[in-house]
Amino acid sequence: MYMSASTMLDVEPNDATQHSYTELVDALRQNGAEPAADIEELWRRIAFSILITNVDDHLRNHGFLHAQRGQWRLAPAFDVNPFPERVRELKTWVSKETGPEATIDALMSVAPYFRIGAQRARSILAEVEASIATWRDEGRALAMTAGELDRFADAFEHAEREAARRLR
Repeated sequence: MYMSASTMLDVEPNDATQHSYTELVDALRQNGAEPAADIEELWRRIAFSILITNVDDHLRNHGFLHAQRGQWRLAPAFDVNPFPERVRELKTWVSKETGPEATIDALMSVAPYFRIGAQRARSILAEVEASIATWRDEGRALAMTAGELDRFADAFEHAEREAARRLR
C-alpha cells in the first residue's frame, strides 16, 4: 500500500497552509518502521532538491509504503525535476522557521531536528553535491545537446552549490 505525505499529514488537496519537512519527520517518528534511516534519507532528498532546483516538492510528491501493522517506510523518490527558470523556493518548506527558502543554510539549520550530527550532515551534503557535479556528463550520456545542457545550467550551477562545497 502507498500513502502520500499529504494523506499522512491529513492535508486537504486545496489546503493553502504551508507544510514543512519537519512535519514529515514527526510523522516518521510516530508511524515509521525505520524512522532514523528514513529521516536521514529525507534530509538527503531535501539536499538534492535544493542543489538541482527541484521546486515541485509538494506533499503529493512524497510518500510512504506500508511496511507492517500501521508502520510505514519512505517511498522511493519520484517526480524530481530541475527547474532552471523558477524561483528557488520549495513547495514543502524545510521548516516553519526557514520558510520556503531553498538554501543550504536552511537545510543545515534543521539537521539537529532530523537528529543528524554536524559531521554526518556535511558528509551527506558532500556526497549529494559530488553526485550532482557530474550533471553535464550525465546529460551528454542521455544525448542532450550543448544547447539543452546550457538551458539547464541555472538549475545546477548556483550559489547553493557553492555553499555546499564550502561546507566540506
